Amino acid sequence: MAENEEKKSEVKKEIKEHHCSVCGKVSDATICHACEEKIRGEAFEKKRDIEKG
Repeated sequence: MAENEEKKSEVKKEIKEHHCSVCGKVSDATICHACEEKIRGEAFEKKRDIEKG
């Protein structure tokens, strides 16, 4: 049983925290939800400006 607990603790040590590529906060995804929404909004604004002329 103690051997099993040691393996679990080793696995936890090996798992690294993932961080957002944009803001650096801890996130499961490459880009966190907040940054993703911000980038989408900026892209939409740029597209709208281009189409406006």
